[in-house]
This record gives sequence, C-alpha cells and structure tokens, in this order.
Amino acid sequence: MSTPESSPAARTRSGRRVLIGAAAAVVLAAGATTAVVLAGPAGSTHAGSAARLTASSCSGPAGAAYIADAGWDGFSAINTANCDIVQTYNVGDTPVPGDSGDYNYSSTDEAVALHGSTLYFADTGSDTISVIDAATLDPSNYNPTETDIHVGFDPEDLAVTPDGSQLWVADTGPQTQVDSPAAISVISTATNTVIRTITLRSAPAQIAFSPSGGTAYVTTAAGLVSYSTGSGQVTGSVPGLGDPHGIAVSPDGSTLYVTNTSQGEVDVINAATDKVTGTIGVGQMPWQLVLSASGTTLYVADADSDQVSVIATGTGKVTSTWSISGGPATLALTPDGSQLWVAGITSAIVTVIDTANGTEVGSLNLGGDGANSGDGYEPTGIVLTGTPTPGAS
Repeated sequence: MSTPESSPAARTRSGRRVLIGAAAAVVLAAGATTAVVLAGPAGSTHAGSAARLTASSCSGPAGAAYIADAGWDGFSAINTANCDIVQTYNVGDTPVPGDSGDYNYSSTDEAVALHGSTLYFADTGSDTISVIDAATLDPSNYNPTETDIHVGFDPEDLAVTPDGSQLWVADTGPQTQVDSPAAISVISTATNTVIRTITLRSAPAQIAFSPSGGTAYVTTAAGLVSYSTGSGQVTGSVPGLGDPHGIAVSPDGSTLYVTNTSQGEVDVINAATDKVTGTIGVGQMPWQLVLSASGTTLYVADADSDQVSVIATGTGKVTSTWSISGGPATLALTPDGSQLWVAGITSAIVTVIDTANGTEVGSLNLGGDGANSGDGYEPTGIVLTGTPTPGAS
C-alpha cells in the first residue's frame, strides 16, 4: 500500500484507509461536510468557506498537537503556534519479515496519550500499544522508531497515571456476542510490559484517574467502574448511565463528569458516594469531554449535534454552544487553557477556539490539500503539549 508523502512541503496523500473501531464508528451519523459554523460571543453564527478550510493557520501558544488519525494508521504532528502540519507519521506499522522497505499498515490508532515526551497509541487493528518518543520525531522520516506492546483485543482507549508509572488500556474486545472478551490491560511504563489484566463483563470505553492516581475510573457499556491502581481491585461502581463514554475528574477529585450518549446529557457523580447528583442536558451523542484546569468549565463534544456545549460546573448549566460541523467528537485544551482544539471525525477539520470569548482563531484540514483531502482520516484523539514538535517553524 502507498503511504503519506514524507516531505512536509509536499503532502500528497493517497487513498490508504482502514475501518475504524466500533467506538468511533458510533459517532458517524452525519455525513462529511466542508463548512465550519461557530457561534460568536453574541450567539451569532458564521459559515466558513471551502477556501478558508484549505488553509492551515492560527495564532496560539507555542507547543504541539498530536492527533490520532484512526483511518490513516497514523498521527498528525502540528505546530500549535500557527496550525502548520509538520508531518503525518505512521504508527503501529511493523516491518514485513524479509522486506525492510515495506510495512504492514495493520494498525488503527483509536486513541493517544502523552506523558512527558512519550506518546502512547492504542492500535486497535493490531491489538498493540505503540510507544514513541516525540522528542526524536524526524519530519523527513514518516516511520518513527516505536516500541509495540501486545495487549488484549481491540484496544480503543488508554490513559497514563499522573505519575507516569502505569498505562491503562481499554481492550473493548470484538463485540459480537455477550461473552466477547473485554478487559483492562495495565502496563508498566518502566518496562513496557503488561503487569496486570483486569477482566470486564462489558466493553470499556474511556479511562481517567483521580488527581492522586490512586483510583482509575472506567466507563463501560454497563456503567462506571472504579479500581484501585495499586491492586486492580474494584472499589466502586455506578450502573446504567445510558451507555457512557467520556469521563473527566474534577481537580480536587470529588466530582466525576460522564457523557450519557443515549440520553444526550452529562451525568454528575459524587466520587465518594458513587451517587449521581445531577444531570446536564447537552446535544446528541455527547462523546468526549474536557475540564478546565480550574475545574470551573466543562467542554463537551456533541458529535451528532455538530456542536460543543460549554458548561459552568458551579451551576451545572450550559452557558453557550459552539456549532462546529463535521461530527466534532474529540477535543483537548492547550496547557495554558487559552484554546480548545476540536476535531471533526467525518470532516477531519480541526477548529481552534479562543476559550476566553468563544471565537474561532484558526482551523486546519488534516489532509492538508483542500476541503475533502482529509476524507478517511477519522481523528479520534488529541493531546496538546507546550513543547514544540521537532521540525516546527
């Protein structure tokens, strides 16, 4: 199969594409679109033209965005200061035995996590986790050196403990029957080996940790489950929650926010009692969410409503909605909290929003070459860091 061009100055992509995993596929209710519509401070909207979408431009803090492009077996390395796509790298593509110049392209990187300079990718298609040092990326070589760790079936999410010592992986299993295998693989980041496998009765979706790192929270098809990161034992559960997916933990660890995808709401949970204390109505198919560092503002990607809901956690009210077409399903905040990056899973367009006033400050097409060039990329995860990616200018 052909690959993305290695030169960042000439990103002509071919049609290499694979099917994304079930978790991401759920979001694909709306067709791809080329317009971005964003609510302004006064609530008015404006539509972006196709010409604007072909450009990669923004003004933002120094740093890098790494976006998992599930449909391309790769990830995009982006300069957050100007939205330049420095390179689109392959990931999870191990060499074919006997042919050092060929690669398998068997991965489907559904999720990405970052600790320090280390990137972790959940390679659903190959049942592995790929470990890559972002500091050693070379834009002239789109096949970076990686360490691959075999885990369970269909890993589709992963998260690193706050101290960086453990990587927890959601192995969703091929969901073809009631007893399909589903588990959590716990990896020691010091040795890059699986040190524990926790069997689940229902497929896991996303993972988050308490601020201390002592508790892992896992959303599953049956509800929310809490685990001790030290022992791997269950410490609590909240059943139901309407097929939950995304989860965020307040800075003090007292409150959990979980997206209820079937009912179009965010469930607010007391972490000490495992009780739902409130619900906040948002858009259709709320998928991922992210909480500001202060814990006062929650951003929710409502994929099937083509919008982001902005919630004041103090009141539990939606204060505004930002309309973003293309199935916004994944989002992340810059380390300083000044910008929200939102990726459309069907459009492969990333919209950059100033969190202070809700205005768009930039956009980019992950395909890099026109309104539809990102077709098939299916971005499913974003991490942002204040450290620029190698080759950024």
